[in-house]
Order: sequence, then structure tokens, then C-alpha cells
Amino acid sequence: MARIQLQHMPPNDMGNPLLEVSVGCTHGQCLFCDIYNGIPFEPIPLDEVIESIEELARTTMACQHRVYLAGGNPFALPTQHLIHIFDEVEARMPQIHGYGGFARIEDIANKTDAELELLASRGVDEIGIGAESGFDPALAFMRKKCTGADIVEQGQRLHAAGIKFTFFYLTGIAGAGRGQENALASAEVFSKAAPSRILIVCLTPTKTWRLKECIHDGSWVPPTELEMAQEIRTFIANLTCPTHIVASHDSDIVKFEGLVPKDQKNMLKLMDVRMENWNEKAARRLRDLMHRASFYD
Repeated sequence: MARIQLQHMPPNDMGNPLLEVSVGCTHGQCLFCDIYNGIPFEPIPLDEVIESIEELARTTMACQHRVYLAGGNPFALPTQHLIHIFDEVEARMPQIHGYGGFARIEDIANKTDAELELLASRGVDEIGIGAESGFDPALAFMRKKCTGADIVEQGQRLHAAGIKFTFFYLTGIAGAGRGQENALASAEVFSKAAPSRILIVCLTPTKTWRLKECIHDGSWVPPTELEMAQEIRTFIANLTCPTHIVASHDSDIVKFEGLVPKDQKNMLKLMDVRMENWNEKAARRLRDLMHRASFYD
């Protein structure tokens, strides 16, 4: 049976049945994440997964054709183990022919081209990836265990295999005064990787993050709300790949969505209008109330 609640998933998967197949995260060292603190990565025993599949089969509707694999990064599981799970799902829910889930860049790198192609052939048609940034100093500081070049390489491998992917972009990850550098480097890396969707999230330090200690010792300084808005604008302005931008997370002070390049100018105009009458104090208060942020503690 499921052991923990899913903590993140792309909006396009929120209406799909969830099947928890792993717990924990294979990395678990990022300074900005506390979701799996103290929870080692491990596959859920297959008999428990099958029990969950049987429960899903009783409630999943015939019009639902996709299952979301829940867990920190379930695509770190061996490919044949995932295929076995797909077989069990389809034996009980033959209408299912698509699968999604969350992955780290490292998970993709650890699979061969043949494995990625096999997963695509079995219905893995879009996955979510916490790329967060393409700015190497920020990725290294936050202990992401990948570089911008790694993000581009694995994105291109996913394209070659026929698997679409969504990137998360973590605004503010570089800290105060470095948002523009982060935006420009990330726009270049993301454009080369060409995700089908980019979900914008604004970094909001909380009291249980490892980053809290960096804030206290001064090695990382939170950007202002205006800096993050300016960073988002620069990031969108410099994207050159066709993609769908979604800024709808609770952490996003300015909420919008649109397509690049079709809606690119309109998204930039919206950001400009919002920044003309920016209220820094109100924006920060809203974030503190929603996330119990540790900016000042």
C-alpha cells in the first residue's frame, strides 16, 4: 500500500490515477528540498504495487488512459522492473496506454538509448524533470549533481527516444544579484534541450530546508520579489524553443501561461505591467503566509 503522499506533479497529470511505485529520492541532497528528508530511496515491493493496481482498477474510468507513477523519482527504477509494472497495470486496466512520473537528469543518463526507446514504446510519453536551472554555479551550489550540459544532453536523448518532458524552472535559485545570469544561462540550456512544457516555480526557503543554514551564515542571500519577477521576464524573453510556459504554482506571485513563441510578447507585456506597480512588501508577505518562509528567521 502507498506509504507517503505524492508531493509534486505537473498540472497536466493531476487528473490521472496515481500509482506509487517507489519511496524516497535517489539523491536527496538538494539544498532547496525537504520532501524526502530521512527517507531512503527504495522500490515498493511488487506485491504491494499489484495490490494498489487492483484498487485503481476498481475506480479508474474507461476514459482514463494514463497512469502517473508516484514517488520521488520512480524512473530511477530498473527499466525491466518498470515494464513489469506496466504489464500488471495493463492486465487489469487494458485502457491504459500512457505513463508519466518524475525523473532526475541522472535517471535519464543512467538508461541506455535502447531502454529509453523501450519505455517510449510501452507508453512513457511525457515525464517531469526538476531541471531547476541551466546556470552551473547555481546547480553546483544547490547540490543538483548535474550541469547545464548534462541537461541539454539528456533532453536531446529523450527527444531521440520519442519521450516528451516537462522542465521545472526554479526562479531565484542563484540568490540575490544573480537572477539575470541565471535567467540567461537557463534560457540557453532549456532552449537547447527543448522541453514541451516549462513550469515556473519561485524558490521559497522554508525552515526545514538545508538552505536555511546558508541563509543564516550569509553564503546564500534570498532575492527580492522584484528580482524574481525580472528574472522570469528575462528567462521568457530569451527562450528560443517552442514550449508551453505555465506559471500557476502557489509560489508564483504573477500567474499566467502561454506558448513560446506565439504568446511570448504578451507574456512579457504582462510582466512589464505587473512590475510597473510592484509592491515588494505585499508580495513577500503573501509568500511568507503561504509557505512559512525562513527569509528573516
